[in-house]
Amino acid sequence: MRLKEQKQLRKIRKGDIVSFEKLFHSYYADLCSYARGMVGQKGIAEEVVQEVFYNIWKNRETLHITRSLYAYLYRATFNNGMMYLRRFRREYLMEDGAGTEPATDAPDPSQILQLDEVTALLAHTLDCLSERTREIFRLNRYEGLKYREIAEKLSISEKTVEANMGKALKALRNSIRKYEQE
Repeated sequence: MRLKEQKQLRKIRKGDIVSFEKLFHSYYADLCSYARGMVGQKGIAEEVVQEVFYNIWKNRETLHITRSLYAYLYRATFNNGMMYLRRFRREYLMEDGAGTEPATDAPDPSQILQLDEVTALLAHTLDCLSERTREIFRLNRYEGLKYREIAEKLSISEKTVEANMGKALKALRNSIRKYEQE
């Protein structure tokens, strides 16, 4: 994690609301765009992201982020978005169909199914990769490490990291292309 991020987190842990607000304003709009791509609705996306920041503030004293703050925020947003979609799907499936309609700001059920399919496709594609390629992809995309940091952590060259990321991304593109053709 960068020194600037570490300082900002230390201030937030101590209850510095100004540092927290800076963090919020720095990432809020981008996280809302990301969440909207998942849940399909602006209002719900905003709720998903607000929940992320609420949890950061609520748990600030025990918050432990070892890698990138950027990666943490996007992962937390992804997790909250998935929780919303699961909860919505469960509620939608439990309806008895007696004239009740899902809320108008809820995502289309086909969006939920499509997200589930793409998530399963991603997991399956990553499972088919070598352990090293999967680990490099995870470190880069989920933990936010740069190629140089991954190379240092795994004691390999940056070129090896690049090549493995290329393999992973190519496999994902091929899987998505096949999925879109179905």
